[in-house]
Amino acid sequence: MTQRKIVEKINSHEEQFIKIGDEDFPKKTVEFKDQLDINLSIQNDNCLRYSGLIIKNLKIKESPDWLKKRLTSIGVKSINNVVDITNYVLHDIGQPLHAFDYNKINGKEIIVRNARNGEKIVTLDEINRDLMNEDLLICNDKKPMCIAGVMGGIESSVNSQTKSIFLESALFDQISVRKSAKNHSISSDASFRFERGVDPSITIKWLKYAASLISDICETKEISEIIDICLLYTSDADDDSLRVDLGGRRIIK
Repeated sequence: MTQRKIVEKINSHEEQFIKIGDEDFPKKTVEFKDQLDINLSIQNDNCLRYSGLIIKNLKIKESPDWLKKRLTSIGVKSINNVVDITNYVLHDIGQPLHAFDYNKINGKEIIVRNARNGEKIVTLDEINRDLMNEDLLICNDKKPMCIAGVMGGIESSVNSQTKSIFLESALFDQISVRKSAKNHSISSDASFRFERGVDPSITIKWLKYAASLISDICETKEISEIIDICLLYTSDADDDSLRVDLGGRRIIK
């Protein structure tokens, strides 16, 4: 259960309400207008929805105190401002996000596919893993960058040298995530959420929210359009309208 859901549950039984604290968060208008310099290809329907955007010329540094306190209060270690924001959205809202170092994406291609024979990846826990054919991966045009919904690779991770990122907000099949997590003996916060189901209608909403926080905290206004490929009928919270993409590429400004 996310922090927000816990507070809502407590408030439903109490006369005095607990405030979540959104009024303390940075608030600024963000324009999603820069050119989206990346190609996206979904080659496996275990990826039910995939959305993302590019943020350039950001400053990777220590997170502000309010963000570090929120994470440490639930036992999550602060890494850097970008990673901390993705972890915050995961634990507060329940939408897993992943940030890739944009300059480490060979060919500027994001390809969602199954693993091929002999492929390997060094994950964020610094373990060199032999991938299985049933593993769903996020790849560039040369090699895997992430085990989808489970854990990212260390080579494309965000660090102090990162200048630009590709920020992912997606929905992966619960069974696919569970199998990969079990096969590789990984229990991550992201896999925990995906295995239990994530609302497909919040993908874009919380991607925009995270991008707004990153824009403010990482001191940049260079945010691209959003790419969105969806294999589901979803009722998005952004506009409360039923929309059908059925695999079509959609650009959102």
